[in-house]
Amino acid sequence: MCRRVFTIGIVFLFYLTIFSPICNYSSGVSQVANEIKLISTSESTSNPLGLEPGDIVFKHPEVFPDRFPTIIAHTLLFVKYIPRNDTYLLIEASTHGVRYRYETKENLTSEFYGPFARVKVVNDTQKRNAIDFAKRQLGKKFQSEFLGLDGDKNYDPTDASDPHANEWYCSELVWAAYYNCNNSFSDEKPEEEYIYGEGIDLDRNGWHKNIFGHTLVRPKEILNNRKYVKKFVVSSKNSKSVIDSPKMYWWGIHFFDFLALLSIN
Repeated sequence: MCRRVFTIGIVFLFYLTIFSPICNYSSGVSQVANEIKLISTSESTSNPLGLEPGDIVFKHPEVFPDRFPTIIAHTLLFVKYIPRNDTYLLIEASTHGVRYRYETKENLTSEFYGPFARVKVVNDTQKRNAIDFAKRQLGKKFQSEFLGLDGDKNYDPTDASDPHANEWYCSELVWAAYYNCNNSFSDEKPEEEYIYGEGIDLDRNGWHKNIFGHTLVRPKEILNNRKYVKKFVVSSKNSKSVIDSPKMYWWGIHFFDFLALLSIN
């Protein structure tokens, strides 16, 4: 069974590698010009890349980068810039669990990162609440059911009816952080007094169920939520990463996001 799944994965990988980057490239270029704001270092008041706490960082799989400019495999939440060692602190839910990730300017402007996104309808307090919620999840397990074959997305880690409520996959964690951004998650407040929900829904599909009858949120569904999110790039190296191929999207959301996530470390 494992060998069969592996073989199917390789076939899909080969198909997407050869054909998907070609699809709809010219139309995607004009879309980039209309949707992307290039953040220059001169606009930065807090760090060289101009990132703000609460910005959303997207990442590509670290395999064949020249062939995978459109695949968004991972989602991270930017916490702060650390001037003393010129690094960027992010929170991610990876196969290692929910953890901090430190990146350099060079890495964030490489072909593996981008685009970036900023939530448009949010104030500083809501951003801080979103970050605090994500911090509260540090050390928790990775949720392997993110394909939507079993289980639903959840913003409440105390939900006793959901066996995966206290586990997270990357885009679910970022989505839940902003879905809870109207509430405070400070250390001084007892956990049983936390209020969950009632925040900003970054999932473009809302609570729509997939073909398996479950709800989930994928990285590109956050990235393409034009109502609440604006895209930007911090380097010309990753500006092409926002070119959207419909073929890539529809194949990718059902299959390739899983394979791509396996390459995230």
